[in-house]
Amino acid sequence: MFAVLVAIRFVHYAAAMLLFGASLFAFVLAPPTLAATLSRSAHRLGLALGAVSIVSAGGWLLLEAGMMGDGWQDVLSPDTIGAVLFGTEFGEIWQLHGALLLALLVGLAMRRPTLIWLAAALTLASLGLIGHAAMQSGPIGWLHRTNLALHLLGGGFWLGGLLPLLAALRLLGETSLRADAVTALQRFSVIGHGAVALVVITGAGNALLILGTRLFNPFSAYQQLLAAKIVLVSLMIGVALVNRYWLVPRLRQGPDAGRALVRNSLAELALGGVVIALVSFFGLLDPYA
Repeated sequence: MFAVLVAIRFVHYAAAMLLFGASLFAFVLAPPTLAATLSRSAHRLGLALGAVSIVSAGGWLLLEAGMMGDGWQDVLSPDTIGAVLFGTEFGEIWQLHGALLLALLVGLAMRRPTLIWLAAALTLASLGLIGHAAMQSGPIGWLHRTNLALHLLGGGFWLGGLLPLLAALRLLGETSLRADAVTALQRFSVIGHGAVALVVITGAGNALLILGTRLFNPFSAYQQLLAAKIVLVSLMIGVALVNRYWLVPRLRQGPDAGRALVRNSLAELALGGVVIALVSFFGLLDPYA
């Protein structure tokens, strides 16, 4: 059951982060002409990710019922599910999370860009209310939850924005859209500085809020995986810096820079996927064991 919960968490985190970043790029960063061109594919992507989010959210709730109950026999137990949903802090947060997901689906159905990206942002941020952040109470607890929510939003903008960025890169060869595509890429690169800084600062804050001033324990599975996450994020930052300061300024000079940007963006997505997988796993572990 533990392994299935890790997989469900991975799918749900990934879908929520991609939804937020992709919708913000397609509906806010892209100039109007480019946004209109991207809107059809962005809408299809949003519907697919929205459906994945709903299904994985439901699966997560059922698995929490099993984990809090007596195992697989309680995964589909109405009494246990009701007790988790209406009698635990996780359940209260999941009700809010579910309401935000429904608002997101309404925005997608009505094709309301502002509602889509705003609901996607709140849905992703609400995931910061669970997990290790929920272990603490009072002002420190809310500081931790806020910090984690910002961490998720920064990572979501970074990773999710790479999907429409790849679509924009394919449009660099079209004369009528090339200028808009370059503008969108430059905007993403500039705002990406803030997103990366937010990820780094809030990531350090999360580690401090969870582990305090404890020395690194090489025998702790949680801390080993946290260290691996830090290494992978550092690699992602290195790729992002190459993109921003070497490749983006050369986009107007020819197609080579665009092809290199595609390769590097795919590498960032792959590394980001591994990071989400690690977090989905060690987020369930005891940080002090």
